[in-house]
Amino acid sequence: MPDIECDVLIVGSGIGGLTSAIAARMAGLEALVVEQDLLIGGPSSASNGMLWLPNSPLMLREKVPDSRRAALDYLANFVDDGDPSSCPERRAAFVDGVAPLVALYESRNIPLHLCEGYPDHYDTLPGGHATGRAVETEVIDAEKLGTWKRRIRPQSYPIPARASEWARLGRTESTWDGRIGAARLRWRSLAARVRAQKLLSAGAALQARLLLAALQLGARISTRTALLSLEYNNGRVCGAMIDCDSWHRRVHVRHGVVIATGRIPQPSPLPSADGDAVTGMLGLGAGTGWMNEDWRFLRLASEQARPATTVLTALGKPHLIIVGRDGRRFVDEAAPPMEVGSASLALEKASDASPAAWAIFDARHRSRYRFGPIAPGRIPRQRLQDGSLVRAATLDALARECGIDPTGLEATINRWNVMAGRGIDDDFGKGASSYDRYHGDPAHAPNPCMGPISRGPFYAVPLRAESLGTCGGVTVDPFARVTRIDGTPISGLYAIGGCTAPLSGPHDVAPGFAAGVAAVFGMIAIRNMVS
Repeated sequence: MPDIECDVLIVGSGIGGLTSAIAARMAGLEALVVEQDLLIGGPSSASNGMLWLPNSPLMLREKVPDSRRAALDYLANFVDDGDPSSCPERRAAFVDGVAPLVALYESRNIPLHLCEGYPDHYDTLPGGHATGRAVETEVIDAEKLGTWKRRIRPQSYPIPARASEWARLGRTESTWDGRIGAARLRWRSLAARVRAQKLLSAGAALQARLLLAALQLGARISTRTALLSLEYNNGRVCGAMIDCDSWHRRVHVRHGVVIATGRIPQPSPLPSADGDAVTGMLGLGAGTGWMNEDWRFLRLASEQARPATTVLTALGKPHLIIVGRDGRRFVDEAAPPMEVGSASLALEKASDASPAAWAIFDARHRSRYRFGPIAPGRIPRQRLQDGSLVRAATLDALARECGIDPTGLEATINRWNVMAGRGIDDDFGKGASSYDRYHGDPAHAPNPCMGPISRGPFYAVPLRAESLGTCGGVTVDPFARVTRIDGTPISGLYAIGGCTAPLSGPHDVAPGFAAGVAAVFGMIAIRNMVS
């Protein structure tokens, strides 16, 4: 097979990779995107589709106050001075790249809107934002992609709802805001069926819009094409070997290679497969950071899908707590997913029983709020039969059926009910932050996240912690260039997204944070190539 020549080779077709492709074509570069799977996008298609973009032009237009200084102060909360994966210059490059990224997207008809009221995960820290800095795009008809519509991964949301709209669905039984939002979504779904449209939303919508823009600009995209190795000559990365449907071909690049692959999977601390992109970068002397940490979250113990698609926003609602086998709480249930997942994983490691964590709630919670895939109200019989949901007339009976210490659970519930009456969680601070309250019930007082667990029947759902992959990856500089252990850049080699060491250390600091960082540095990498 003949060799391939291009200006820039982009490995990976997620949000960061396609942003690089758009930026490359806008700069007049010939771009080739290779994706090892048949489908485009990887996990980003199944995400909520949000991008964390602080101090953005959208905030300015909507008169939502923010500043460069506040964004930098917020990011500085999560890393120590001297962390090679998140130097002040790299954080500044990200914040300063937000406005150009918004301009790039809007120039290609990729609409962005603020996610109203969706706060930073730690909005009470210096620089944190209680109103929120995340943005999202609009739903899109998959038919606009033509034959490429079959290459978009299925979205995680069962209905065509944006992330901000999905959050309201958890309040359909308790607020008019939730009911009106649900009615709008039903009308949107009905209109789409009448018009024979296949609407994509959330991560799938963002992925589809980026793919459409890249294709319209003339980017070449090759699926089922894996990176075998990087080629290094005369002091720079000058190309790669790829496997295209079992045909090995050499790619010569004139400007550089952008590695835009996803997170490194666990349990392996480092990838070992031949030809893996990260292995290739390590072979060239790339430094790494935070490889000993992983991203964690909590999921239904009964759910087997990988990656998990269930978002347990119900944990922030009233009339619910999470306990261990001893019947005691161990975390703020409404805290950010990484925090709840880490606390649950620590509990599992210390326990000799599985599942180690259970969500406990009463009849009021069950009648008003969705719990993962379980809609409020009537309970599917299969859930009770397979043990994914346990029901009992009393808390004592519930505890014994689940293998939870009845005495411990009784003491915990009694204390919880007293605190719920005052609206103050003295133990873990549930409902103290704007982030907690975003997933609560605004119609419930005095604390939208707290309510007594006292009305039977009572329910329990087994939960377990799971890893999304390592936090860590290769180190990069403020221009997205991969750096060696000594901090010097590897010429011609760039990396963005999940394969890089995180900008915020092992912390999930905001909705859409990872995607926003990947998108901004996907653009920055190309701009550095042509500067």
